[in-house]
Amino acid sequence: MIKKIFLITVLICFSFKGLSQNNPEQKAKAFLAEMAKVLNLDKVEKQEVYTVQLDRFTQAAEIRQNHKAEPQIKKAKLKKVYNKLYGKMNAIIGKERMQKWSEYKKQSKN
Repeated sequence: MIKKIFLITVLICFSFKGLSQNNPEQKAKAFLAEMAKVLNLDKVEKQEVYTVQLDRFTQAAEIRQNHKAEPQIKKAKLKKVYNKLYGKMNAIIGKERMQKWSEYKKQSKN
């Protein structure tokens, strides 16, 4: 009985962790929270960034799901999504703040 309860508890924990990592809405919100903090985005910019990032995470998830066995195609399609993303983000927050964001991301990796 205790083993069953333990097993169920472990499975539930892993299920929630897996769901939170694969949810485009949560990824977009987490991205937005970090970017808004670093770049002091206003309300309109926050909404636009969220919309663009949600679209990005949704498209990327679909591409990864549909092209699991085709890494070359997956890579090419993801690259297109990220190239469009850069242009959209540049239009929303501007070139200077995109550079600031890029520098922040580089520093946070180290």
